[in-house]
Amino acid sequence: MNKIWLIRGSMAALMVGVLLAQAPNAVAAEKGWLVSFEEAKAAAAKEKKTIFMEFTGSDWCPPCKALAKNVLTQEAFKTEAPKNFILLKLDNPRDKSKQTDAEKAQYPKLAAQYKVTGVPTIILADEQGRPFAKMVGYRAPGEGNAAEAYVKTLNEKNKIRATRDEAFAKAADAEGVAKAKFLDQAISVIDTELAVSVYADTVKEIIGLDADNSAGLKAKYEGIQQGTVVKAEIAKIRRSSQGAGPAATIKAFDGLITKYKPSGQVLQEVLFAKSFAHFQAKQMVEAKDLLLQAKKLAPKSRIGGQIDGIIARYFTEKPGEATPKKDEATPKKDEATPKK
Repeated sequence: MNKIWLIRGSMAALMVGVLLAQAPNAVAAEKGWLVSFEEAKAAAAKEKKTIFMEFTGSDWCPPCKALAKNVLTQEAFKTEAPKNFILLKLDNPRDKSKQTDAEKAQYPKLAAQYKVTGVPTIILADEQGRPFAKMVGYRAPGEGNAAEAYVKTLNEKNKIRATRDEAFAKAADAEGVAKAKFLDQAISVIDTELAVSVYADTVKEIIGLDADNSAGLKAKYEGIQQGTVVKAEIAKIRRSSQGAGPAATIKAFDGLITKYKPSGQVLQEVLFAKSFAHFQAKQMVEAKDLLLQAKKLAPKSRIGGQIDGIIARYFTEKPGEATPKKDEATPKKDEATPKK
């Protein structure tokens, strides 16, 4: 009899192990969240909801942990967000032992597709995975219920989808430049980098419909396309900067400016990155001067809004020069971007 029960117990344990192996997503995912992009799209189509895609580094990224603590795990979010959103967690933790091979392979693919360069990044997308809103980083509000405020913001951004779809519908019934204008309306409400990458066919159509630039749309979108290329080049130079050294990095940024002749916020990003190379070379006057030039180009941009703080933190005012404060470390390369 004991032998029979031992066999039964062993088989039961084996069955539990098999069931767990067959449903890794159910074990790994938090309650109310999916971890499969394909499952999220299917659920969004079935329930007629928006996909809330959270790109995160759950075990190493401080802003990600703050977002989870102050918002995503709070009752206000857990109760209200699922009413309009399918929750999809796309995690890139240091400890990947609890993730499936599918999750590990999925993250870099989707991060590249949705132009995710820092975490946390939130993407709102329709059931086809077409994005219409992007939120980068997280800073806790000074007062009030953080989760309630966050859900309110999400619901406001969700209205962008209706605006986009209405413009697409009007474009379907129009021709020529009129159609180009409606298509422009549809994707102008979307993050520009996302628009160029994910809505590449729409951008190409707009440029073709306004071939003589009579509506200014050809120039607009060719400029956006160029900006995307320049930003990719900035990232490439940054990645190689450690081995190349400050002098070669500065020269590379100068070559980038000469080749593409960027302007506005794109030039601001180049000058901002170049200033860091001068800082590394201890050329403090040049570094500060570039930061001030960058701010003038777009003072209300994300980078422009942070430059004063960077100067105050890393530079002291002295006649004819700027030097780093003795008690401060070197500014981080991505000071104006979410920490990875």
